[in-house]
Amino acid sequence: MQTRHGQIDHFSSYGNRDIGGGIDRFWLTGDLRISAVEQIEFLRRLAADTLPFSPRAQETGRRISILESAPDYILRGKTGWAKCPDRVDLGWYVGWVERAGRRWFFALDIDMPKPADAAMRDPIVRAVLKRVGALPLTTPVP
Repeated sequence: MQTRHGQIDHFSSYGNRDIGGGIDRFWLTGDLRISAVEQIEFLRRLAADTLPFSPRAQETGRRISILESAPDYILRGKTGWAKCPDRVDLGWYVGWVERAGRRWFFALDIDMPKPADAAMRDPIVRAVLKRVGALPLTTPVP
């Protein structure tokens, strides 16, 4: 639900909550701004089923965010790409890994001077997740 000032009521802590700039673009080139720390807090709340939405809606969000599932871990995430006319494009990759009863949350923002740079998001995240023990060392890179 949107307030009369173009802010999101339901996301009381989702960045600056400003959805100005077009209903189909506010998260890319519009007025919404969110930090990596705020992204992770949102994901923590989604994983814990504590967002201000129905449990069914949150479960749907968790289910559709599964990128990879193996016997000993689940990787959930979402990538994005903002084409910025006045600066270098911005790419991101946010999500979490569940493994051995633990959760590791991540948020990567990366400048992408050229389109081929988008492919760097996944290997960077996987390398860090392997290093901290969230993913097995033998996890294949897609």
